[in-house]
Amino acid sequence: MTRENLIPRTKQDTEDELIAALIPFWDMANHRHGHITSYFNMETCQMESTAQDDFDEGEQIFIHYGDRSNAELLIHNGFINSVNPKDSVAIKLGLSQSDPLYEKRSQLLQLLNIPKNGELKVLPAPEHISPELLAFVRVFNMNEEQLQHWICSERATDLLHIDCALETSLESKTWQYLQTRLMLLLRVFPTTLEADETQLAGVKCGKLQMAQIPVMILEYRILEKRILAAALDYAKQRTKA
Repeated sequence: MTRENLIPRTKQDTEDELIAALIPFWDMANHRHGHITSYFNMETCQMESTAQDDFDEGEQIFIHYGDRSNAELLIHNGFINSVNPKDSVAIKLGLSQSDPLYEKRSQLLQLLNIPKNGELKVLPAPEHISPELLAFVRVFNMNEEQLQHWICSERATDLLHIDCALETSLESKTWQYLQTRLMLLLRVFPTTLEADETQLAGVKCGKLQMAQIPVMILEYRILEKRILAAALDYAKQRTKA
């Protein structure tokens, strides 16, 4: 439940140091992107929250819920932010244990603190591809010699950087893999981005009637597809480079 907040226990009579609690009034504050200004004061045993900006009398006070993607906001808070600077699309990637180079790939990913099976992020422009996603795909496409080189290298974390010096063939495979993966993700959707945008435009101008929740889900899908489509265009450009 998003209404539950984990706070320290006053009596440490169990192994759990935190307990779920409801915090009236503070819980009514709406979200605005910024920085967290709410903290639990151990000395006074109370939640303390300050405003992010100056407010005039009668104005609504907002708090920052945290750096959450629209998927997280939708699932946990029931809304989305159409201009969310922390938005992302999570894609699942993992290593196959039948891969002859499974152990070496796992070892290098561990050095980079990247899970060998998990969700990695596609980001809005201008980043498009998160450092962890880029590094994972690079490791995924390495041959044995390349893996051994980076495992022994003191500069292994360079793999997280877009301008990491790599063999042309590996860099080409990396961006081709990302291009194919993003293309497949977009093809999974039953409708195109253009069709969704046309439908939303019809709703907003009154030509189409939709309930509030389906409209919000439609807006979420549009934002998700825009991130994926922009990242796909970026991957295509990197493939040609």
